[in-house]
Amino acid sequence: MRIVKLGPEQKRARRRERALRTVAVLPSLATLGNLICGVGAIYMCLLSIHAAGGDREILAMGSEKLERVFPTFLSIGAYLIVLSMFFDGIDGRLARFTRKTSEFGAQLDSLADVVSFGVAPAMLVITIAHPGQISQLSRLQLIYWRAEWVMAAVFVCCAALRLARFNVENVQDESAHMGFRGLPSPGAAGAIVGLVIFHQDTLRDLREFAPLWAPQVLALLMPPFAMLLGLLMVSRFRYPHIVNAVLRGRRPFRQVVALLIVLLIGFVVQPQFTLALTTAAYALSGPIAGAWRRFTTDATTAATQTAPPGADAVVPAEDDDSRDEFEDTARHAG
Repeated sequence: MRIVKLGPEQKRARRRERALRTVAVLPSLATLGNLICGVGAIYMCLLSIHAAGGDREILAMGSEKLERVFPTFLSIGAYLIVLSMFFDGIDGRLARFTRKTSEFGAQLDSLADVVSFGVAPAMLVITIAHPGQISQLSRLQLIYWRAEWVMAAVFVCCAALRLARFNVENVQDESAHMGFRGLPSPGAAGAIVGLVIFHQDTLRDLREFAPLWAPQVLALLMPPFAMLLGLLMVSRFRYPHIVNAVLRGRRPFRQVVALLIVLLIGFVVQPQFTLALTTAAYALSGPIAGAWRRFTTDATTAATQTAPPGADAVVPAEDDDSRDEFEDTARHAG
């Protein structure tokens, strides 16, 4: 057997190759972390159903300090979905950083997203809306309980369709990821997570601040809101990519600073309510902005048609930032 001695350059090249192989595993590990957090959120829902509200009387995290942030099993599940969003946000960037983007990674990411941003949020909705003793429900309550399951199923199906559409329409160029067509699945899951965290916070502060009917109303409205989010995911409304719009967009620096200050004050004063408000506002921004653009377009058209002959119609200038933001829209699901 002949032993070949490697020179210094060859040894350095081999060490560099082994390091790249090690780093290339990181995107898949981040995607699997996304999936694990989604499964953990589903498990927290099962624990909440088993506890039947008793987790509000015990330390769900075993610590009084953590109890203010994680008062119930459902709140823990909601924050696990937030952690899933973190992993989902870094896996693609890690793949591009290591130059290991592949079709395998894209498909694995979509499968993980179906669980973390489709099934897990739907389970949170079903768990919150669970009526307790089903045998004691009236006929009308029983019908609505069955409808809640259908609404949650619509959310899951729309999330799967949204992710499948993204796989077909995805643009690999990172510079094109300035906006979305349809609500991205992490945005829909974030809207549900925000409401769940706010709902659990109102249960904890029920005797001090929140009125008695507030948690019940939130629980009843959660399934219809989830179905609306599902329909927005398969819609064609435009949504900005928050991170890329701020970092890559041509927004005035004063606007960015003012927005950050407002959000910082809100999260310091009332973090749960601020999270629910901001995530719900982003989810509803698509149809609201679409209705506003349609209204302004119709108003401009009407002004042009009613202008006297020979007069120059005044057409409002299009916002350059808005045009640039969606000119190269990538159908990106998260």
